[in-house]
Amino acid sequence: MAHEVLLPQWSMGMQDGQVTRWLKAPGDPVSDGEIIAEVESSKVASELLADRAGIFLRALVPEGDTVPIRTPLCLIGEPGEGVDAAPQTTSTPVPSTAPRPAPSAASTAQVTPRARKLAADHGIDLTQVRGSGPGGRIVETDIASAIHDPGHDSYSLSKRRGRLAERLLSSLRDSAQLTLSRDLDLTELAAWRAIQPERVGWGDLVGFAVSRVLPGHRQLNGTVEGDRVRLSGAVHLGFAVALNDGLVTPVIHDAGQNSLWRLAALATTLAAQARAGTLRPQDVDGGTFTLSNLGGYGIDVFTPIINPPQIAILGLGRVREQAVRSGSGLAWRQLMTVSLSFDHRVTDGVPAALFLRALGEFITRPDNFGDAD
Repeated sequence: MAHEVLLPQWSMGMQDGQVTRWLKAPGDPVSDGEIIAEVESSKVASELLADRAGIFLRALVPEGDTVPIRTPLCLIGEPGEGVDAAPQTTSTPVPSTAPRPAPSAASTAQVTPRARKLAADHGIDLTQVRGSGPGGRIVETDIASAIHDPGHDSYSLSKRRGRLAERLLSSLRDSAQLTLSRDLDLTELAAWRAIQPERVGWGDLVGFAVSRVLPGHRQLNGTVEGDRVRLSGAVHLGFAVALNDGLVTPVIHDAGQNSLWRLAALATTLAAQARAGTLRPQDVDGGTFTLSNLGGYGIDVFTPIINPPQIAILGLGRVREQAVRSGSGLAWRQLMTVSLSFDHRVTDGVPAALFLRALGEFITRPDNFGDAD
């Protein structure tokens, strides 16, 4: 009997995947462990492996379709076996959490002939036009409006943003998020940074400091799933990377075991892989704490949303010069506002404040950051 190959759950947060390319065609031989398809989930490219040898009978999911985990993707059988021998699935597949948009008026042929011709003459995509005629029918005036509004852009939220919106809403819905903010004084560290032979970014410097301070504040370092909290002795540091259509959070595992320059190099490599779409599931899985850095965009302070199932996330603002009282006068200092969002179900405001205080104290001592060797 034909065997179904299911979509695996490659990482803890994975809920669905998109088949981007089939590497086998019906009738092709398949070896156990051979790559048979490429799948993308949350901007991470993965390889689907055959879990038995045989003949590739047919794909059950077309290229470009997104389906939930554990969905049958294809059939593998014995030589000479027909597709009719496929097992009959008795369970109802779980519906995708990113539903397809409802068919547009254009896809159901609800377009007047004059509107269709005008759209073709001007290169207007009918699937992006909302009809104003009876029953949502697209009429000539709808096309004329689209022609005179070249900046018009309409798209499906679920298609453009994937599972990001759902994960953020789930994070806010399922946890008791509270945010504390404070300024870090980077004046001495900025002077030290300026004379180093290798320039590192502020995100790398704060990430290094977090990797050293966080083990002493374990209530913020870990994950919570349901009613079970798992605290980690090691810091697996995630950092948000912006993409054209969302973001992804690569993870530097055992960040506290790396020097500042090694940590910076790892972050640079992972960010480049994220933008190229070549991250592996293990590159985004297992994070225990996340950094989100908007300082490069001129943002002073913001409220970061926890990356589930983690307990906390630290948002970084820009480095700015500010006059502060010094004795009887004023002195210019370089400050950064950081904002810590944490799950109030797991810990309270005082432990979170103590972590921020310890981070502020650590970062004022450049000798904590080592030598560029």
